[in-house]
Amino acid sequence: MQDFYRMDGKVALVIGGSTGIGAKTAQLLAHRGAKVVVAGLGQSDIDKTVSEIEAEGGTALGVLVDLADESAVADCVQRTVDTFGALHALHANAAATGKEALANDVVLADMDFAAWDYVMTINLRGLALAAKYSIPPMIKAGGGSIVFSGSGRGRQGHLEYTAYGVSKSGVEGLSRYVATQYGKDGIRSNVLEIGLIMTDAVRGNVPEQLRDLFLQHHLTREFGRPEDVASAAAFLLSDEARFITGVTLPVDGGMGSHASVYADQRRMMSDLATMGA
Repeated sequence: MQDFYRMDGKVALVIGGSTGIGAKTAQLLAHRGAKVVVAGLGQSDIDKTVSEIEAEGGTALGVLVDLADESAVADCVQRTVDTFGALHALHANAAATGKEALANDVVLADMDFAAWDYVMTINLRGLALAAKYSIPPMIKAGGGSIVFSGSGRGRQGHLEYTAYGVSKSGVEGLSRYVATQYGKDGIRSNVLEIGLIMTDAVRGNVPEQLRDLFLQHHLTREFGRPEDVASAAAFLLSDEARFITGVTLPVDGGMGSHASVYADQRRMMSDLATMGA
């Protein structure tokens, strides 16, 4: 049986690929044979990820890109094609998750819309630009696959990170439009609805008490790792997923699959069992 998980002969662009989920995706794609462009902010992080890929025998190129700058996004895609001759896969993974962006992302009535605009520029407009400039060379290459990084916050209402959540709702809509408009050109587009993953950004920005609260609502016994999301992204980018497009795949430990009272009900049942004993 043919191993479709292999990516030999493929060229992949991972935007937001220098750290966390993106870095693990870039490393996995390279391990499976793809030539990978690691794009993001922070030259030292990009260089580190590229070096790790090359140390394992993979092929990678690092590119600085600011998703707020349309010309920089276009140049990133063009450099990918100029260097490796084609483009077959895009993981559009970048998001505004810095401390300042998250600190200013408050409830709507208190929102400074400069902060709102910044989040939308990176999380939604930036990913749309990445797709816009990637689609033509993918069509030229005979087809391709796009995976957008979404979030459970795009599906459910929350008490904080308003702009982030709304932007991720937009990403799901964006992916469906890409899948619909370019499916007959050989382009597939899907979204990973990502839950709370133990990245450095989460450890640095999400209080431990809140992390513990989320874990109570997971159906798994532990938090997800960046490698877990990378595996899902690599699958959707591979030919193994050739008949999957226009969908949103939760990678959230079951967080979004159950009734909202799940954790409270478990505590109540535990308390009753203790009383009965």
